Amino acid sequence: MAIVLRAGVALPRRRPALPRPISLAVGLGLFALLLVAAPLLAPHDPNLADILNRLAPPSWTYPLGTDALGRCLLSRLLYGARLTVSAACLVVVVAATIGTVIGLAAGYAGGWLDRLVMRLVEGVSILPALAVSLVIAGTLGLSLASVLVALTAVHWTEYARVVRNMTVVERAKPYVMAAHAIGAPGRTIVFRHLFPNVGGPLLVLGAYSLSWVILAFAGLSFLGLGVEPGTAEWGRMIAEARSHMRSYPRLVLAPGLSIMAFVVAVNLLGDALGDRWRVDQALALTPKKGRSA
Repeated sequence: MAIVLRAGVALPRRRPALPRPISLAVGLGLFALLLVAAPLLAPHDPNLADILNRLAPPSWTYPLGTDALGRCLLSRLLYGARLTVSAACLVVVVAATIGTVIGLAAGYAGGWLDRLVMRLVEGVSILPALAVSLVIAGTLGLSLASVLVALTAVHWTEYARVVRNMTVVERAKPYVMAAHAIGAPGRTIVFRHLFPNVGGPLLVLGAYSLSWVILAFAGLSFLGLGVEPGTAEWGRMIAEARSHMRSYPRLVLAPGLSIMAFVVAVNLLGDALGDRWRVDQALALTPKKGRSA
């Protein structure tokens, strides 16, 4: 425990408490359940229609009932979760990779490249992201790939801005100057010294932005620009159940509550990662031995 001297009196400095693992466990648990539960828990084929049991109420055979075509609602929810979560994770990974590379290059190089990149980022950021995604997806046509490209095209700017700002701060620190002094190449400085120090906030940003991506993906699918009709996907399921919303509200509530559960899980995961990163930063700044004035 470090010692702080105040008016000649040595007082113990308390180290920051570790965050409770409840949020992290709940977030990871729900996240893993949505990803892997479909083949294990789905009682039926999600695309198998049973016209004789269309719009059937919940029962032992169909735990959440059936939709207008007699397809098992629970099975479609589980398989839709795997598609939706996988697509959202892919968008976040690709957007984070593009934004990180651009942000590192702009923050480290500075000068005209930095100004050019930041003007581009500002120009994209002032536009409504969902509207731009709608235009891009509508131009490219109805397919899953079109939605992924559209969401990635408007999502990379968040990572580029954060990474660029942190790179500018880290670039002025002594360890970077020391690396320059011993003649380390720029690529080594960027990827071996700068990137590890921006990885923590980048991971937290990715966890938080995942919830926005899932909402945007479901919104585009609801508007008819996402996956093909009949595919088990949450936004598409809500769109297909609109005509039965008054008589059979469970057809809309089931995918809607699934989206809410996913967003809650991701936010819990982001909170836990943010607390963990802040604690690590505080512990790194707290001397382990000796005295501080």
